[in-house]
Amino acid sequence: MRKEPGTHHQMDIPSKQDQLKKVIDFVEGLAQQVGFSEDAIVDIAISISEAVNNAILHGNRKNPRKKVRVLVDTIENGIVLKIRDEGRGFTPVDLCDPRDPDNLMKCSGRGILIQKSLMDEVNFRAAPGGGTEVELVKKLPPPAAGRRDKRSA
Repeated sequence: MRKEPGTHHQMDIPSKQDQLKKVIDFVEGLAQQVGFSEDAIVDIAISISEAVNNAILHGNRKNPRKKVRVLVDTIENGIVLKIRDEGRGFTPVDLCDPRDPDNLMKCSGRGILIQKSLMDEVNFRAAPGGGTEVELVKKLPPPAAGRRDKRSA
C-alpha cells in the first residue's frame, strides 16, 4: 500500500549508536510504503545512517541524555527526512573536503559527501531550540513515458 502524501512521522532516540538500526528500519519501512525502489531505499538508509550517526557523535557527543529527533514527511513526489540534534551546531562550510589529498587517509569526514551523492537535496540549518537540523530529500523518479502513474489514475 502506497503511503499518501502529507503524512508526518517522528522518532526520538537517545544519543546511542545502538539506536541506529531502529531508525534505519523505521525509515526503510516508510520509504517502501512511499514506493521507492530497493536501490533508492538503500540510498536513503545510508544517508539517514550517516546523518543520525553525525548527530549522535558530533552534535550530541554521545550524551545519552540528549536526543536525536528524526522527522519523516511524505510529499507528492518523495520523502523529506529531518534529523535534529541538541548540540552546539556547526557550519558546513567549515568542514574539510574529504577529496583533498591531505584528507584522503582520514577515517572520517565523508558522511556529508556521501549524503549529497545519494540524495536529491541535503540542507543544514540551526534546529529550533538549538543544535543542527539536517534535511534530506529523495524524490521518486518520474513515471516512464507511455505509462500512467498509479497516483494519477
